[in-house]
Amino acid sequence: MTEEKKASFVFPRLQLAYMLQFAIWGSWAVALGGYLNGKMTGPEIGYLFMAIPLGAIIAPMFIGPIADRFFAAQKVLGLLHLISGACLAGCGWVCLQAQQATAAGATVTVPFWPMMILLLISGICFMPSIPLINTVVFKHIPDSASTPKVFIFGTVGWILVNLIVAVFAGGAAQPYFFFIGGGCGIFLGLYSFTLPDTPPRGAVAGEKRDVFGLGALSMFKSGSFTLFVLCAFMVSIFGSNFFFPAIVPYLSEYGYPAPVALTTLNQFSELFFMAALAFCVARFGLKWVLVLGMSAWALRYIIFTQSGFQWALAGLLLHGLAYAFLYTAAYMFADRVAPANLKASVQSLLAFLLLGVGQVLSGFFFGFQFDNCPPELAKVPQSEKKIPEWVDPASETSGLRYLDLAKSVGFYFAPEEKKADWWKIGDNLGKYETANKTLDMDKLFANGEEVTFGDVTYTREEIQSVLTEVASKTGKTADTVTRDDWLSVQRHNWKQFFLWPAAFVIFWVVLFVLFGREPKAAVAEGEESGQGKEPEVASA
Repeated sequence: MTEEKKASFVFPRLQLAYMLQFAIWGSWAVALGGYLNGKMTGPEIGYLFMAIPLGAIIAPMFIGPIADRFFAAQKVLGLLHLISGACLAGCGWVCLQAQQATAAGATVTVPFWPMMILLLISGICFMPSIPLINTVVFKHIPDSASTPKVFIFGTVGWILVNLIVAVFAGGAAQPYFFFIGGGCGIFLGLYSFTLPDTPPRGAVAGEKRDVFGLGALSMFKSGSFTLFVLCAFMVSIFGSNFFFPAIVPYLSEYGYPAPVALTTLNQFSELFFMAALAFCVARFGLKWVLVLGMSAWALRYIIFTQSGFQWALAGLLLHGLAYAFLYTAAYMFADRVAPANLKASVQSLLAFLLLGVGQVLSGFFFGFQFDNCPPELAKVPQSEKKIPEWVDPASETSGLRYLDLAKSVGFYFAPEEKKADWWKIGDNLGKYETANKTLDMDKLFANGEEVTFGDVTYTREEIQSVLTEVASKTGKTADTVTRDDWLSVQRHNWKQFFLWPAAFVIFWVVLFVLFGREPKAAVAEGEESGQGKEPEVASA
């Protein structure tokens, strides 16, 4: 086989590996927050989302050196994914055991420590697998300019797995996404052993590993570099790891269709803005691209304080601008200002701060905000029961029903004689609305003084007490409460949840606009002797 044919054949092998790599992360990264909403406290959910960034901090200290010096990259990659995949499957098992041990009608409580230990081990194994798979890609793709043809499949994998979770695994309502992610991990672990051989490079004489980028500390003699790192880091605190655990609960509590599937708009948007990044850098400069990326985080959080499906869609579609124009542009900025002998250290430092420390703090502040913006009413007054579901009857005819991908796929494959009934809503309060969109109590309790939804039975007095409580919180009377009122007291205070982070980000954006500088390339290689020399920058 010629070298050209070998190079051609390696692309689909690496593309499949890269697709699985990010399907593993994507399988639970957005669904987990929705699943645990009400099953754990906010801080506990935040701690679980720290597993990946903690993995980014811990793993390079010992896994990277082992992989670099002693074992082929694809073999280490395979072992790490087998362990990580097994841990994810273990998380799914813990959740199912908790569900089975819960009495009918009671709120499920998922144990924190087994989940934390399993997710932390998974994160420690998963995070070093990203640079390892990148090593395999760069080693076996002859032209580095062609590597985006592989990397784009990571985004494709994230999109596909979330669509599969939404359609076939119950979305965020069931923990089956863990089994999908674990299965992808175990499969990729086995598949990795078949990837092209990438032998260890061995110890390099005089080389010192700079895991945390400490060699780049001399760069902080530059005021402009310090400001850039400070602003990028501060904005990252309310970046991805604050957003991901919140987005499915947010969409679910507003009653929007197919929340897990909707989150894939984040990645579709990311594809577009990643493609536009190079043009925007050339047209506007790196400073203003970073300003756009930072501002996008504040803007989308302000958007999420608004009620309405159109606002939710706009906030989701801003993800590409927020992610690509902050994180990727920050790496480009750092690469431009760093001298050749410090480039690797500067990148390590930035990754440590933005993907490690920043995202650990993200998880902490998510938990703090989530518990400090609780729903006004999450249970039936004087009871441990949940408030019964109230689905909008208009969802049977609205075009938005097609966004419920699970029902759409089911409708497509359903026998012809059953298609007419496929979109009818289940047994819930929405079936008992009056023409004024309020609840008809006489119709609801026409067959007695109790009514059952799912596995929970409610008395007339309980439903009436909820109506009275909702009315007291919305300034209405019990007989004028609508579905929107009913939902409004069950959702977290999302306005407060997102507004304070938006204000925090705006402060750092303004600071960077006023005092940040457009970077120029660092001094030429022949002039590198002064490592502490401030990188040259153009005026703003």
